[in-house]
Amino acid sequence: MKTKRPSLFPLICAVLLSVPRLHGAEAAPAATLYRDAFGIPHVYAPTLEVAAFAIGYAQAEDRLEELLKNYRRANGTMAEVFGPDNFRSDMISRIFRHEEISREKYGQVSVKMRAVIEAYQQGVKAFMHEHPEQVPAWAQEIHPWDVVALGRYIIWGWPLGEAGGDLQRAGIQPDDVGYHGSNEILIGPSRTALKVPIAVVDPHLSWYDEFRFYQIRIYAGDFNVSGVSLLGTPLPSLGHSRYCSIAMTTGAPDTSDIFEEELNPDNPRQYRHDSEWRDLVVRKTKIGVRKGDQVEWKESEIEYSHHGPIVAHKNGKGYAMAIPYFEEVGLTDQTYETMTARNLAEMKAALAHLQLMAQNVMVATVQGDIYYVRNGRVPIRAAGTDPTRPIPGRYSTNDWQGIHGFADLVQLENPPQAYMHNCNVTPFAMLKDSPLTPEKYARFPYLYNATRLAPRHQRGDMMTELLDQARAVTVERATDIAFSPQIYHAQLWQERLKVAWAQAADADRTPDVTTVYGLIQKWNRRSDADSEGALAFYAFKKGLAEKNCRSVEPPPDLADPEIRLALGKAAGWLRSNFGSVRVAYGKYFRVGRAGGERTYPVGGGSVSEAGMATPRAISFSKVGQEMVGHGGQTSTQIVIMSDPPESYTVVPLGVSDHKASGHWDDQAEKLFSQSKAVPTYFMNRPELLKHVTATKILKPTGLASVDR
Repeated sequence: MKTKRPSLFPLICAVLLSVPRLHGAEAAPAATLYRDAFGIPHVYAPTLEVAAFAIGYAQAEDRLEELLKNYRRANGTMAEVFGPDNFRSDMISRIFRHEEISREKYGQVSVKMRAVIEAYQQGVKAFMHEHPEQVPAWAQEIHPWDVVALGRYIIWGWPLGEAGGDLQRAGIQPDDVGYHGSNEILIGPSRTALKVPIAVVDPHLSWYDEFRFYQIRIYAGDFNVSGVSLLGTPLPSLGHSRYCSIAMTTGAPDTSDIFEEELNPDNPRQYRHDSEWRDLVVRKTKIGVRKGDQVEWKESEIEYSHHGPIVAHKNGKGYAMAIPYFEEVGLTDQTYETMTARNLAEMKAALAHLQLMAQNVMVATVQGDIYYVRNGRVPIRAAGTDPTRPIPGRYSTNDWQGIHGFADLVQLENPPQAYMHNCNVTPFAMLKDSPLTPEKYARFPYLYNATRLAPRHQRGDMMTELLDQARAVTVERATDIAFSPQIYHAQLWQERLKVAWAQAADADRTPDVTTVYGLIQKWNRRSDADSEGALAFYAFKKGLAEKNCRSVEPPPDLADPEIRLALGKAAGWLRSNFGSVRVAYGKYFRVGRAGGERTYPVGGGSVSEAGMATPRAISFSKVGQEMVGHGGQTSTQIVIMSDPPESYTVVPLGVSDHKASGHWDDQAEKLFSQSKAVPTYFMNRPELLKHVTATKILKPTGLASVDR
């Protein structure tokens, strides 16, 4: 009789069940993080949550300290680590309660985006755990709502500037708010060689601190995006998806106001509203300020009327800053929706949430649409209200009456000109024969927020001319337009110089001066890095009297002797500074990272002191004997809206904050200084793999995938 063998199945099951961690680790979904030749991360993952983990890891790997600083900026805790220079910005963050409101309302963020945010921060923390040597001693505990607070902090600069202007017009000097500018370009299918739209996304901001964008490409299920994000946030806000591109520039509706509150002379913590005195809400806050090894804590009381925080006092009046974004926490959800929109209708629906700050927004689609909206969360004001000045707050009839719907906003779809741009200009100046005239919006002029007589500038007018002349535009031509160093109306100066030179005496025609004059006359009016004529022209303009050197066109009263004198000064300046009068523009105008050992020649730039602003915007400052860029084109993207899109991108410095990485300033040297952009290899994994220099497989644990 055979002996029956015991079954091995229960034993096998017992062994497998005894090692759930090992089994779970093997089965856990993974993200692949590729780095290309410029260190730019490309993330492939089965879900967006898993991708977000890798995005957080990559951002921390490249710029952990700046990421943590961004959260401190949003929460108003920079001064306690980095000293009193940060007190003012900390106070602004506390006044508008970015951290408190984001924490209190975090549950209002969609389940999907909460999962993405939390997975992203798990990735940040995973890197910090693996690399404790890179974690600064001042690193704080981070929370999911920090992402929401950071979004609020970033968009606040725009409404603060609007309301601050209202204060100025009342004779009250507000605190300074930094400059924001940008270019955005759309070229319709009929003007391109491939018969598809081309978009240029070109924000102009500082190259350092919170606005230093981070390049990322993400492929996670149906979420396919290439763009730039802010450190501390998981998703790009500028760039393109599988279906749509999105760009933004400063200049838009008037979204914010100042309300003048009448304070009770017997109790300055009360303000009048109609026939009653209302109590101001008073909130206390403590801000730490580091001085040496010590932190001093400064306690402040912040007053609020129902219009907003009191930001100034004068002659018994309090001035409340009313910002319609004060209670909003929906920016992360809107960003997700814009980057998953499959056509123009869905993009409009996403933008209709009105979570973005006041911006000129431009969209192109793979279906062939080009679209513009003067976007913003705009309050409905009482009839007759002047929103450009403080509004009497004592009358309830002056209170806001809701928010304008998206359909009210100034917008334009597929114009017959087949192009649009907004280089911080009014809708009237975006294209020739623009149909967007201010008269059409006379009922609510603050939606248009400009006039036909609004000041024009070189960058915008030059771009209009370039686009109006453009035909059969290729990738190369679009890139040249994006980086155009052409000087608007320089030919008028050449003609004026010719007149003055014809009357020059022999004593004025020294060899050096004659050379400078010849360089300017032969110049092609582009400030390319290798152009000797461009620097000769700059030197000439700087040699004019101060009232004339900034002029875009020769002033009618400019005399011949002053022109000849300026030529002499130009020759002398070039000879004394460079040992020659034949000097390339890029010898003086440079790009390079602060603290670096090298700089590189660059063309174009906003050289306003010589009236030489070009479509390519770069802001320079003197560093030693050079003019070195520090702001302007922050993350230029050229997007061909084919199906799927093809795109190219560049940042002015590099992706990493680690000098030894090789990506600290490599884009400055190899791309930005040469007016080049690198392919994104969008949705083309085989081509990307030819350029991959590093690969990581990242397996987050405990992540739940949430359907859209």
